[in-house]
Amino acid sequence: MKLTFVTFLGFLVAFCAATGANEILNGGNFPPNTSNKEIWKSNKLKLSRQNNKTARPDLLTLASELGLKAFYLLVQRAGLDSMLQAKGHWTVFAPTNSAFDRLPQDVKASLQDPETLVRVLLYHIVPKELKSGSLQNNKIIKTANNSTVRANVYQNSEAGQDKVITINGSPVYKEDQLAENGVLHVIDKVLFPLTRGTALQYLTQDMATYSQTLKLLEAAGVNNTLNDTMAHTFLVPTNAALGKLDPAQLRHLMNDSGTASQVMKRHILQDVIFHAGFIDNEKVKTLGDNSEELTVLVGPGGMEVSGNGTFSRVLIADIPVTNGVVHVVDTLLYKP
Repeated sequence: MKLTFVTFLGFLVAFCAATGANEILNGGNFPPNTSNKEIWKSNKLKLSRQNNKTARPDLLTLASELGLKAFYLLVQRAGLDSMLQAKGHWTVFAPTNSAFDRLPQDVKASLQDPETLVRVLLYHIVPKELKSGSLQNNKIIKTANNSTVRANVYQNSEAGQDKVITINGSPVYKEDQLAENGVLHVIDKVLFPLTRGTALQYLTQDMATYSQTLKLLEAAGVNNTLNDTMAHTFLVPTNAALGKLDPAQLRHLMNDSGTASQVMKRHILQDVIFHAGFIDNEKVKTLGDNSEELTVLVGPGGMEVSGNGTFSRVLIADIPVTNGVVHVVDTLLYKP
């Protein structure tokens, strides 16, 4: 009887250990398909650092020590671990675990493709060291996959900080985490290489949503602004937003280039402002007549913009394009 109990107890301990490991592998603190070898390597790196407290860790080890387990393990899976452990001067924009958790399921599935995973991770790595002091507003930074990200610096933002730095609109959660081979900044979103092109090119890729909008932009004569290299914020109404107008009013806009120009320039801000850079009740200047101003309202329910006696709700914020950022709005800022 005693032997049977001991045998059962041993089986129970082994079962619990295996179950715990499976929970980690299938939705716990590590991404799916993580091997026991990867977990063991992560723990080994931590022990190594504890035994040598004087030296700075390499960037990969630093990511592990900061608790960025999803990023750390995906880098290993992509075969980029040696890159972040090598000598050099790198900058890494490492997303939080929750940033990966918030990705839609189809996007998570796309990261199972090795080439896609490598391309996305390289978009978070810059082949030179950039501390926060060198991340100037509207700075264009070339990444390791030969693409670019945009840094912005906002003072006294709604986030409650004196200064907020964003990378393609993603707030920097922790800045200037130093490693022996570079610097790591923790960000709150996963970045994806820009395939949209300019604001105008982005709209033309979705005619079902923006066909009428594109006609109005053409009537207004502002297509060049949306396709220019000069960076702006574009408040883009959808076809449904234009559908709120009386058909006669919409026809009038389409046929009156002067009025159309005034209306659509009201939807283009002079500066590049991502969601994290707006302050509640802030006045922002547009390309409209006499630098016409809009009022931005920021709250728990999202963001609204008011101008010309009209309110418009932001449906989709922070769509990075090569010449700024697009915020999709649900109402045209126009009062006949």
